[in-house]
Amino acid sequence: MLRSRALSVAILLMLLGTIATSTTGAQEVEEYGPGLDLEIPQTHNIFLHGTEEIPELRRDWPILTGIPGGSASFSKTAGAPQNLVDVQGTPIIEALSLNGTITVELYASLEAKSPICRQTNVIPGSPAGATTQFFVTLRWGSFTLINEMATNVVTMEESYTQSHLFQVVIPVEDVDLGPGDALSLQISVQHDCVQPGSLWWGTYDARSGITFFGNLIDPQLEQVTDSNRITRIEFTPISPWGPSDFSEQVIEVVGPMDNYESMVHGFGQEDQRLEHFESPHSLRVGEANRTVLTWSTSKSLEPGLYMIDGCFKLQDQDPAESCDVIAVLKFEVKEDPQALLSGTWVAIMIPLGVIAWLGASMREAMLPLPAYAVILVLAIASIGPAIHLPDIDANSPRTDGAAPSFTLLEHGGDGSVSLFDLLSDSDAVVVGMYVPGSANANRQTNDFQMADALIDRDVSFVQIATGKGVRAVDLDAHANTINGSWPLLMDNADASVGKSFPSGASDAVIIIDAAGFITDWSPGTYSSSEIADAVEDAAKGSGHSVFDPLTLLWGTALLPLFVLAMPREKKYREPNEILLPGSGILLTLLAAGVGFSLWAIPISLMAAAGLGAYWIWIEVALALILTYHGVRTLTAGRIPEIDWVSKKIHSILPDGYREWRNVSSFSDDVHLGIWVAWLIWLRTPDLVAQGVGSVARTGILGVLFSLGMLLGLILAAGLAVVIARAIIGVTGPIPRTLGSLSVGIRPRAWGLASAILGSWLLISLIVGPVFGSL
Repeated sequence: MLRSRALSVAILLMLLGTIATSTTGAQEVEEYGPGLDLEIPQTHNIFLHGTEEIPELRRDWPILTGIPGGSASFSKTAGAPQNLVDVQGTPIIEALSLNGTITVELYASLEAKSPICRQTNVIPGSPAGATTQFFVTLRWGSFTLINEMATNVVTMEESYTQSHLFQVVIPVEDVDLGPGDALSLQISVQHDCVQPGSLWWGTYDARSGITFFGNLIDPQLEQVTDSNRITRIEFTPISPWGPSDFSEQVIEVVGPMDNYESMVHGFGQEDQRLEHFESPHSLRVGEANRTVLTWSTSKSLEPGLYMIDGCFKLQDQDPAESCDVIAVLKFEVKEDPQALLSGTWVAIMIPLGVIAWLGASMREAMLPLPAYAVILVLAIASIGPAIHLPDIDANSPRTDGAAPSFTLLEHGGDGSVSLFDLLSDSDAVVVGMYVPGSANANRQTNDFQMADALIDRDVSFVQIATGKGVRAVDLDAHANTINGSWPLLMDNADASVGKSFPSGASDAVIIIDAAGFITDWSPGTYSSSEIADAVEDAAKGSGHSVFDPLTLLWGTALLPLFVLAMPREKKYREPNEILLPGSGILLTLLAAGVGFSLWAIPISLMAAAGLGAYWIWIEVALALILTYHGVRTLTAGRIPEIDWVSKKIHSILPDGYREWRNVSSFSDDVHLGIWVAWLIWLRTPDLVAQGVGSVARTGILGVLFSLGMLLGLILAAGLAVVIARAIIGVTGPIPRTLGSLSVGIRPRAWGLASAILGSWLLISLIVGPVFGSL
C-alpha cells in the first residue's frame, strides 16, 4: 500500500515537473516581430595621446604602428613617487550613469632591453629592490573614481616592443555625471631600478588608457514611412562624447522579406538590398538639441516586411572590427489604407437604384418590354462614368482640382506668404514639400536651381516644411542652404496644409498653374527637366486638348450618351423646304454646343478670374447643381432652366429650321450638350478650368489661346453629340423604335443615375477635402 502511494506521488511529481519544464521552455522561446535589435559593445575606451609635454585623453583608437606615439620617461626614484602625467579630457555633453567596472591599463618598460633590474632586485619592496609600480588618481567631475591605488608591482626588463602591463580594476556604481563633467587622470611612478624606464602610449599594442565596462552609449535608430510609402531613416548617435563618437556608418534597406525571423545583420539576397547609405543625406536637430542623421529612400516601397540593417563604427573600438554597433530595425510597409466607401460602390448603386425604380414604376403603368431593356442598357452604361468617381474618405484631398489655399509664416521673413502672393505675375508655382531632416529637401533645392535656369517663364519656387509639430528651429539648417533663393515656409502644427495636397504631409514636388490648379506632382522630388516640362505644360493647358471630348467618346466616360442620343421620333421627318446641306448636323451642333457652353463658359471665367483658392467650394456647388439636374430630370423628365434657354435660342432660328426641328427636339440636343459637360467633368474635372481658365492668366497671348481652346471644346462637345446620334442612326430603324418607346422614361432613368452620381461626388467632397481644410 505504501509502495503504491509512493509510486503515485512520484508519477505526480514527474507530471508537474514536465508541465513546469514545458512552461519554462515556452517562456524561453524568442518572440519575433517588428522593432529594433541593438548590439552595443560593453567596453568603452579613452586612450592617452599626445606627447610627454602635452598629453591628451581622446577616444580614438591608436593607429597601428611599430613606434609608440608618446611616452613619459622616468628614472630611479628616491623616496616619493615621481609625477609622470597629469591630463584632463574633453567635457562630456550627455548625462551619464556609471555602473560597472573601470580598468586603467598602463604599458611601460625599460627604455632599452636590459636584465639589470631583475639582477639587482635583491629584496623586492625594500631599498635593495628594483621593482616598479604606478599610482593612479582618476576623477570625473566631482567624483574621485580611483585615488592613489597602486598597480601591480613588476620587475621590468623589456623595451617598448614587449612592454609590461600595469593594471588597476575597480567597480563603480551609481556614479551620475552631467554635461560639462571632464575626466582627469594623474599618473605617478615608484621606480627602484637604476635603469631608466618609460610609460608608453599611442600604439596599437601599447595603448595606455582607461576602459569602462558597462552601458555608456544609447544610439537610436528609427524609421517613418509616409503616405507615399517613402521611408525616412533617422539615426541619433547618443554618446557622452557627442555624435562624432560614431565615426562611420553603413545602412541598408532590405526587403521585402518573408518573415521577421530571417531579419538578421548581413542577411538578405542581393535583389532584396534596395538601398545602401553611408554619408547622411541630411541632418536635423532632435530632442535635447541632439544631432539626428537622416536618409530617405529614393523610391516608394512595396507593401511587405522590411529591415534596416545598420553597421556603425565607434572611435574607441578596435579598427580591425567591421561593426561596433549593429542595429536591425524591423518594420512593415502596409497596404494603402482603405477608404470609408470605395468608388466602386456607386457603380453598383446605379444599376440597383434604376432597377428598384423600374419596379416601383411598374405598379402605376406598364411600358412595352423593349423600353425597359433600353433603361437597363442605360443603367449598365452609367457604370462607365461611375467607376471614375473618387472614394468617400475622411479628410482625403481632391486629387484633380485646385491647390489648397494657404497662408504660412516665412522662415526668416517679416511675415507670411500666401498662395495668392506666389501666383501673382507667375505662370506657375513649383512647391517643394519636405519633412524636416529629409534628404529630399536638398535634392529639391538642387533640382529647383537647375530648373530655374531651364525655364524661360515667370515661375515662383517655394519650399514648405511640413509634418506634425514642425518647429522653426527645424528650418534653420535648410534656410542656410537655400540662402534666400525662394521663400521657405513652415506648415501649421497639425500639418493641415500638407495634408490638403494630394501627396499628403510628406516629401513631394507639386506644380501649380497660373489659376491655382495642380497640374502634376511627384513624391520625393522631380528632376529639373521634369519640372521644366511640367511648367511648360501648365502654361499650355496641362496637356488638355480640344480633342479631349472626342477622345472620351470612345471610352467609358461618355457611354450613357449613346443611349440618351436615341431620337424621340419613330421616323425621320424631312424638312418642308430646301435647307442648307447638313442643316441637321448644324442644328445638333448648335444646340449641343449651347448646352455645353452653358456649363463651360462660367467655369472658364471663374478659373480665369483666379478663383482657384475657392475652387473646392465651386466644385461643391457644381456637385449640388448636378444633383439638382438629376432630380429635376427624374421628376419632370427635363431641366426647366435648360428648356427655357432652348426655347429662347429656338425662337431666333429661321422659320424653316423651326418648323423642321421643333423645340422639343432642339431642347433634347441642348440637354445632351449639358450632359456631355457633366460627364466630362466627372471624368476630367480640370479639363475646362486648366485648359481654358489657367491659360488665360498667362498673358495676352494666353487670353487669345484660351478663347480658341474654349471654342474648340464647345465645337468638340457638339461633334460628340453629332457622332453619337449618327452612330445610333446608321444602325437602322431599331434604335428609332426603341427611342420612341422609351422617350418618356429614358430621361427620368438617367436623371436618377445622374442624381446618384452628383450625390456621391458631393458627399466625397464634403467628407474629404472640405472637412480636411477646416
